[in-house]
Amino acid sequence: MQRSIDDPTFYAAAARSLLKALRSRPRTRVIVIGGAGSLEVEPGVVRADSDELLHAALDRLGPPRGYAAAVRGHRDSLDVLRTSNRLWTYFSPAEEITPGERTGRFRGGGDQPVLDADGRSRVSVEDAAVALLDEAELPRFVQRRFTIGY
Repeated sequence: MQRSIDDPTFYAAAARSLLKALRSRPRTRVIVIGGAGSLEVEPGVVRADSDELLHAALDRLGPPRGYAAAVRGHRDSLDVLRTSNRLWTYFSPAEEITPGERTGRFRGGGDQPVLDADGRSRVSVEDAAVALLDEAELPRFVQRRFTIGY
């Protein structure tokens, strides 16, 4: 994580490298696990684009504010993928992703976070793994991003 804070271009460079590697394998799909900071908190408003929104989320969730560089790096890697004609999928787990229980009862979404009854974007690591494997086995979000939550 420290490298992505020290070099905010790290994730976008990695995305470009992945896409370059796929040039000779146009039918190979890559699934990238990113972050929730690039999700729209309301239509057209991305948390990673606003210092105020991003710092408030980091303060609430616990990582240091310096982590904002990594959040923006994830957003930038998604932007790189979006300009590509390669087969990619970008997975943005919920804002709060913690070890817990594998329930299999999560909901999916696209560019906006999936919120629970209390307005929280949360999911267990175990359910995130299930969602990721489900997408790998049965692609529904090719050349798109998806998210999950309770």
